[in-house]
Amino acid sequence: MDTSSQAELSERELEILRLVATGASNKEIASRLFISANTVKVHLRNIFAKIGAASRTEAAMYAVRIGLVQGIPNTLPAEEPTPNPLPSADQVLAPALAAPLPARRLWPRWLIPLLAILLVGLGGLAFALGRTSSPQATPIVPNTPAATATSYPRWQILAPMLTPRQGLALVAFDNQLYAIGGETSQGISGALEVYNPDADAWIARTAKPVPVTDISAALVNGLVYVPGGRVGADPHQVTALLEIYDPASDQWRTGAALPHPLSGYALQAFEGRLYLFGGWEGANYLSSVYIYDPALDTWQARTPLPTPRAFSGAASAGGKIYVIGGSAGESPLDVNEIYTPARDGTGAISPWETGFPIPDARLGFQAATIADTIYILGGSSQANSNYGLIYIPQSDTWQSLEASPSPLGAYFGLASIGPLLYIVGGESEAAIRDQNLAYQALITLSIPIIIK
Repeated sequence: MDTSSQAELSERELEILRLVATGASNKEIASRLFISANTVKVHLRNIFAKIGAASRTEAAMYAVRIGLVQGIPNTLPAEEPTPNPLPSADQVLAPALAAPLPARRLWPRWLIPLLAILLVGLGGLAFALGRTSSPQATPIVPNTPAATATSYPRWQILAPMLTPRQGLALVAFDNQLYAIGGETSQGISGALEVYNPDADAWIARTAKPVPVTDISAALVNGLVYVPGGRVGADPHQVTALLEIYDPASDQWRTGAALPHPLSGYALQAFEGRLYLFGGWEGANYLSSVYIYDPALDTWQARTPLPTPRAFSGAASAGGKIYVIGGSAGESPLDVNEIYTPARDGTGAISPWETGFPIPDARLGFQAATIADTIYILGGSSQANSNYGLIYIPQSDTWQSLEASPSPLGAYFGLASIGPLLYIVGGESEAAIRDQNLAYQALITLSIPIIIK
């Protein structure tokens, strides 16, 4: 058993390991930590993989050996069925690995971590080459006095937004972040603020003509598209307006309106088009799917979502779009539905398939893709929102991420620049926030080249 892995266990994993050593069952652990039993199982698989344990008894002995508990418990933990752990890929991805769904396994176990390492290496190389060739290249991590280091190595606390907002849209363009719209303590806003990581500073740009909240935005060919949104305090006040922002000229214009008013949708840019999933139209949760063609300025209906919902997350990887979580009422959903645009309209096969559910049902979170890995951060759920998740589409598996310095809350903006994920604004404990955090999603490995 590996006794050198203690530093690799997250705070949550150490907490669960301690409870296992006291003889607590998965159900008891879930109750004490206010998480689901399924999430406990995911953490246990991760812990077993890291410390090389094959049983709860071995894990308990390991906890005693590292001083996590004092002495051997009177009652050793009862064994519960736990699949064999996978090899760890935490050096380049996250510190915890979830077991895959056997029925959907496509590749052998040993190949999954190798592919993850190769993806990260290629992603880092492509990013490095792209930045080197650009005359406006900027450092990956802002190196300014205002950037605050934390006891969480991958997290940075950056300059707060000028205007605290929730329900806003966030996009990255030309190594800068554009925070658009949202709701403030005074009401719905059209504010547009731009963050420069080099200077760790915000500036105000031309506000969106029609203030909206519960929105997303997507970048296509240098233009920012912001469809729909809620325009009033009443949730029935929803618009079908599409407004388009040109960062180069700092000007707004109007595009073709949505087929009907819509807010709380999931939005993803894919191959030069916008894909919009579900949402709230003022009275109902929808399963509608629309595609917008910027060249034609037209919307077209596509095959509906299997599960109607709003406030879900969408991200693309490997030619597919993953629509995850959300809500169709009071409770968050754990669904993970996968859409293949190339299949839609062919009639040969459904464009929708089902992926392994998100271990912790959430709504109001945000999703982003880096190196074909999908990151899920924040949101409203029964679990602690300090902890994020990642999904590896190639193996249909979930992993847990290390904790953030504080709960991220929900309804914030999320965007990536290189290997960094930026979390901006949002709502936590009924307070609208001005937070601006950066999370280093990937660690690029340097492989020396030896010439003889």
